[in-house]
Amino acid sequence: MLTTCKSVLKLPYLEKIKVVAGEKGLNRIITWVQVVEYPEYSKWLKGGELILISGIAIKNNINSLVNFIRDINSRSLSGIVISIGPYIKEIPKEVIEIGNQLDFPIFEIPFEVKFIDVSQSICKAIFANKVNQESMENFMKDIIFRDFTFSEDILSRAVAYGYNPKTKYISFVVELHNEKDMLECDLKTKQYIEQIVIEVLGEWNKRSIHIMQYNSIILMLPKNEKRTIKNIAMNIIEEIISKAKNTSVNIGVGGEFSELRDFKISVSEAHRCLKVLKLNNDNNTVISYDELGIYKLFFQMDNLEEMKKFYLDVLKKLIDYDSKNTTELMNTLEMYIKESTNINRTAEKLFIHRNTLKYRIRRIEEITKCSLKDVNVLFNFDTALKIKKFLTMENAV
Repeated sequence: MLTTCKSVLKLPYLEKIKVVAGEKGLNRIITWVQVVEYPEYSKWLKGGELILISGIAIKNNINSLVNFIRDINSRSLSGIVISIGPYIKEIPKEVIEIGNQLDFPIFEIPFEVKFIDVSQSICKAIFANKVNQESMENFMKDIIFRDFTFSEDILSRAVAYGYNPKTKYISFVVELHNEKDMLECDLKTKQYIEQIVIEVLGEWNKRSIHIMQYNSIILMLPKNEKRTIKNIAMNIIEEIISKAKNTSVNIGVGGEFSELRDFKISVSEAHRCLKVLKLNNDNNTVISYDELGIYKLFFQMDNLEEMKKFYLDVLKKLIDYDSKNTTELMNTLEMYIKESTNINRTAEKLFIHRNTLKYRIRRIEEITKCSLKDVNVLFNFDTALKIKKFLTMENAV
């Protein structure tokens, strides 16, 4: 669990704290707490801090306080707690307006509440959550990436994180794609997306055991009916792309399991789902393992050379023709099959005239000596195209 502006409201010494602005930003993650009385000191902050201010330096200078909030928001701080007392008697409406405009959480707290108590309470929560998260991540690494005998101790650890041995589970792998590789993204961005996922699951009354692994979040979730699982996944995708700029998401859903030892199998299946989505250049999409169709068979096949021979037997003439003549018959065939042999839709997707498409179809039939009206021929072409993509992914072409 991450420490957010919302979660700290329930902590000791914060019973009298009040949210006065920026409620939509309460999911901002707090990395630490700092008392900053002089605005010019904000340049030393790293981002993610929650600021405590009594107003001893700013006092009732409204413009200074508004500019200070603009500044710390631009530095990606989590929020500000303003002590209401001798220096700032009430929070000006201009400050409330800027907080709401920026979705920047602004809190007020009575002057008699000591900053040291507030700071210690929040920092203890941050530390405890960090220890718990690291423990959960180590547990997830154990059951996903390591081979060992499952024991009562392992089961007890799982139960401590919310696992129910009597419930069936599935794996979710949320894969993130950013303009920058997520390996280079800062920790704060990853934590923000992780928090979005946790919040969506909370809205569905779902508690997850999860781990952030490179550019993915791996989750263990109780199984529901298929429609509910799809809805949760799409909800996660919608929230991430709406709140995290320049980020797209795919979600792979592994098969169900009832034994903890089989979780790694489900995770492997979810990763295979993501490979198929990548093959087809899909973004912001969810697919489950039982929807992979013929790709499930491909993943089970050991003889890649035999697969390669099949696709070359079916497609080599077209591949060679395209290479020698700089044509796009392979691409045309793929789109024609994808659009269920609908002439108008295929031409529209390829940005060509329908008569141009009809000419290309005739050339494909002449070169391959096959009729695209034959369903068996279409099946072979479709299978060969999928094999070609699959082998490219496996670096076997």
